[in-house]
Amino acid sequence: MRDEPAGATPFDSDGLIPEHIQTREQLFIAEARNISKATLKYLATAPSKRMAPFTREWAYRLHHEMFGDVWAWAGKRRITQTNIGAPPHEIDSRLKDLFDDLTEWHKHKSYPLIEQAARLHHRAVLIHPFNNGNGRWSRLLANILIKRSGSAPIDWLENDISNQTAARTQYLSAIRAADEQDYAPLIALHQRYSTC
Repeated sequence: MRDEPAGATPFDSDGLIPEHIQTREQLFIAEARNISKATLKYLATAPSKRMAPFTREWAYRLHHEMFGDVWAWAGKRRITQTNIGAPPHEIDSRLKDLFDDLTEWHKHKSYPLIEQAARLHHRAVLIHPFNNGNGRWSRLLANILIKRSGSAPIDWLENDISNQTAARTQYLSAIRAADEQDYAPLIALHQRYSTC
């Protein structure tokens, strides 16, 4: 595999299902095909609360729907510590806390929808529950929240965000600002890529 873009999870072929994949580009294409199925399922129309209940179990299932054709470990909580992310034994409880907080934000209208989506996106990627695909999973998670609320989803430029581009640099900078509780840059990116 070629060099990974800055901030990307290093490539590890352990658990790779398609045997023909030899390059990062081939992997990206296979993952994009798989992700498009989940995207169509959840974003073609507004998903119901039953379809997208925002529970820990559903979040794992969503990851499997996004990556299950490509990775044997898709939808399974990672069991090793990574350079970012919650310790593996805390992942389940942190996801539950995140979805409990999301329920409270919605119930009390604590934040506008776009800020709820940005906060959900950030905290999900910060928990980093999976071996790989955490950014794409967290962006789709936020988009499902937006679509479930009746708004148009964010049109993330996944190819730009996944490669060494100015868009990726801005995205990672916004995530790092959110790590310090400054959500303004991430909210601004959500607004910039909004399809409304």
